[in-house]
Amino acid sequence: MSSWVKFRFSHLRRWREYAEKIAKATQDLEPNSEVYVIGGVAEDRITVLSDIDILVVIKRKLNDKEKKKLREIILLRAIDLYNLPFDAPVEIHLKDEDEAKRFFELSKKVIKVL
Repeated sequence: MSSWVKFRFSHLRRWREYAEKIAKATQDLEPNSEVYVIGGVAEDRITVLSDIDILVVIKRKLNDKEKKKLREIILLRAIDLYNLPFDAPVEIHLKDEDEAKRFFELSKKVIKVL
C-alpha cells in the first residue's frame, strides 16, 4: 500500500473526531444548527477516494453566496480553534431545513454529531 493511501485512510479513520470539530465550529456560529455525517462514511462504505460528507442544517434561509461564505468560516474556525487538520478530507454540505429533507430522503444512514 502506498504511503498516500495509508495517509488518506489515517484521515478517514478519524471521521468522527473531524465531524465533531466541524460541529463545534458550526455551533459557535449557528447555535441552532444540526450536524450530521452522511454518505459513504456514515454507510460504512469508505474507500481511498472517499471524503467525509458533513451535512450542516441551519434554521435560516441563505443565498448561495452567503452559504459559501459561512461554509468557509466554519471550516477556518474548525482549523483555527479546534485543530482540524487543514488537509482533512471533509466536504461540508450547508443546507436549510427544507433543502436538507432531500439529503435525509436519499441517505441510507445519517449519524447525528454532538
